[in-house]
Amino acid sequence: MSEPTAPQVPAMSALRRQALRHHLMNEIERPARRPRRMLVLAPAAGVLAVAVAAGAIAQPWAPDSAPLIVTVEQGDRSGATLLLNRMAAAAADTPDPTSGEGEYVYIRSRGAFAELGDGPARLQPVHEREIWIPRNERGDGLLRQPFLNVPIIGVIPERETLTDVTPNAALVDLPSNPDALLEKLYRERDERGRGNSRDGAAFTAIGDILRESLVPPQTTVALYQAAAKIPGVEVVRGVTDAAGRRGVAVAHTERSQRKEWIFDEQTYEYLGERSYLVADTADGPAGTVLGTTAVLQRAVVSNLGQRPER
Repeated sequence: MSEPTAPQVPAMSALRRQALRHHLMNEIERPARRPRRMLVLAPAAGVLAVAVAAGAIAQPWAPDSAPLIVTVEQGDRSGATLLLNRMAAAAADTPDPTSGEGEYVYIRSRGAFAELGDGPARLQPVHEREIWIPRNERGDGLLRQPFLNVPIIGVIPERETLTDVTPNAALVDLPSNPDALLEKLYRERDERGRGNSRDGAAFTAIGDILRESLVPPQTTVALYQAAAKIPGVEVVRGVTDAAGRRGVAVAHTERSQRKEWIFDEQTYEYLGERSYLVADTADGPAGTVLGTTAVLQRAVVSNLGQRPER
């Protein structure tokens, strides 16, 4: 199920310590009057481009542009277990994506983040992102993206070496039994003692793994089966990812925010993520988009900084 040289390291511990972290905003209390800040997605959230509900791609915009609003569709909770188990069955028949030679996992993505503060949330300009993660042994990784100045983190250079990164093999070294996997994620949430609920934290953790790693088929099966057991998970259809690809989403809602994993409806290939408000809040009306991503390429490469053929 997992690569044999992987050390026993708790899943996601290193990626969560890298420059961009998806659920950082969920780990802090909001003051009554908030300074402007960026909602940042995990390194696992590649580069995001913005798509409207109808499927058209929005162009990069100025920071003072109007918020992006999508229609809040009704989720289908009864169909979530059926879909996730069907996806698990399909994943069991796919080839291992980590086969072949190479020391680094390469992931290219695109996306946009929302800036939160006094007034409605507004997405920042679209940018592309590339990350190199050690495949088997803990060590240095690499992040490439346009120069950013994220208020809560500071300056993120165009090229940044990521030190002491948990390898991909350790990130996907998870229990094959879905009940044991879910219990592990709940236990890690309880050890932190803050942030999202146990169910919300488990959903986020599974999304982190799906988004920015190469996952063996058996682990993918366990992740989908575990997700099917999370209360409140639902299906949302007719969703568009950040590259304009339409698909079906597996979603979970907490604190007036819906998070979606988007998949191709025919092949069940992972496409990207989207998050938005489902109720009116201080950050904007229902439908305000807080983040949108699209994973464009995954590969194994031999050298740090090497790009595969597109």
